[in-house]
Amino acid sequence: MSEHQGFHLSAALNGAGSHPAAPARPFAPEEYARLVRGAEAGLLDFITVEDGPGRLDSALLLALAAQVTDRIGLVPLGPTTGDPTAWATRIATLDHLSAGRAGVRPRATTSNAEHAALLAVLGTPEGDRRVAELFARADEFLTEATGAWGTGVSSPQGRPPVTLLAHATVPYRLAAAHGDVVFVTPADTAGLVAVREEVEALREEAGRPAGALRVFADVDVVLGDSKEAADARRAGLEKAAGSPFTSDAAVFSGTPEGLADLLQEWFREGGADGFRLRPAALPDDLDAIVAGLVPVLQRRGLFRTAYTARTLRGHLGLAAA
Repeated sequence: MSEHQGFHLSAALNGAGSHPAAPARPFAPEEYARLVRGAEAGLLDFITVEDGPGRLDSALLLALAAQVTDRIGLVPLGPTTGDPTAWATRIATLDHLSAGRAGVRPRATTSNAEHAALLAVLGTPEGDRRVAELFARADEFLTEATGAWGTGVSSPQGRPPVTLLAHATVPYRLAAAHGDVVFVTPADTAGLVAVREEVEALREEAGRPAGALRVFADVDVVLGDSKEAADARRAGLEKAAGSPFTSDAAVFSGTPEGLADLLQEWFREGGADGFRLRPAALPDDLDAIVAGLVPVLQRRGLFRTAYTARTLRGHLGLAAA
């Protein structure tokens, strides 16, 4: 299967997993290497890693991953703050270390005080104004930072793919202007269709050609050999957390075959170009994606059976930059 048939598949490897009660383990380089090699064995397009309070630096973790993998794309978080050229250099460095497999997930960033003030007025006209200002600053930052890749900062891919998480019109507009991939969080097929239509309209408004932006749907996943086993795992996590498992994205609990059914529907009827799966607990749910989900998708002709490109832009079918 070529890189461009079926859909794209990626995974978010954040901390112990996407569930807040996922069992945490002390960081061990060899275990992290096993995790990312496992994702590559599943032929995933890329993995994303976030950092923040209590987490290790995502770009440094993926620099380690670059040394133990050959094909999988590596996408760290890139808050839109500080010096744009330094930001571009950080991602270009990872692109060199990985021989052209780096991307970046920019996140519009505020100070702690600004964040608290914004939360206090969200949903009001003043909140809307502050959100618009925040993303206008992010737009200016990304214009300068990504522009540096074409001038003073060299990168093997020319322009490492830019991926953005978006939940509403203002961030959709930022993704439409700057993104190669946008992660969206629909609850169902109809919601995905509506988001896709809005994103495509904003991409056209931004003057970018059709096919310039890949739409990935995010899904949190709790997997098991049976629906009952998956539900029991989810119940155990919820008991440990003391609350139901909720997320900004859809939450799926069930078998790899059931997850394949959902992804197939969202691909064929919802218009998704790909998916970012968020394993609820690592390594268990990533292992189930690789050993259970991927073979089902391959049998259905929905996912690659081998890598045919060596860069992240190549995996995504993006034109050379």
